[in-house]
Amino acid sequence: MVMKQQTDHQHIAGLLLAGGEGRRLGGRDKGMVPWNGRPMAAWVYDVLSSVTSPVLISANRSQEDYRQLAPDQVFEDDDSIRGQGPLAGLLTGLKQAAAIDADAVLVCPCDTPEITPEVLSCLVDAWRKAPKHPVIAECEGRAHPLHGVYPVSLAPLLEKQLQEGNRRVMVFAEMAGAIEVKCDDAAQAFKNRNRPEDLTDT
Repeated sequence: MVMKQQTDHQHIAGLLLAGGEGRRLGGRDKGMVPWNGRPMAAWVYDVLSSVTSPVLISANRSQEDYRQLAPDQVFEDDDSIRGQGPLAGLLTGLKQAAAIDADAVLVCPCDTPEITPEVLSCLVDAWRKAPKHPVIAECEGRAHPLHGVYPVSLAPLLEKQLQEGNRRVMVFAEMAGAIEVKCDDAAQAFKNRNRPEDLTDT
């Protein structure tokens, strides 16, 4: 079992992103879609919880279902940013984490149910060595900016980007000076289950 890694000086909150519209799944709430007998969000939540606490959930629907996972830790995006993709959920999470005096959020999307504690712990360890920068996962030459650790101090920069109409996650990560952490032995952990054919082995 991976021990929760946090200190009084570097408190990291988990952030489960579950606010997507699920277009590739016919509008279904991805986080609540079953995978191997449980909602995908439940798998991700358990892994996040094994690494850090509390785990916040960004969700714009199915709030009661998500509260079964994280009572009092489910948050909707403000109307001003609703519908602007995963960066809106990240901004919501950064603000909520700041409100509980967390220094950063360990973020993970709800449609990667095979994410592992080892991958997330590696990201946390990397961030502790360079806490002024975000760190994101990189696997087999591809960056995964929605698997990473983002300091709460980045909220103003992110808010400005969204106000300018740029919703691209990697653009934000690069602007924020993200450090990529190689996770080449964990390709399966980053597999997105966001299309019907991705769920056939459940």
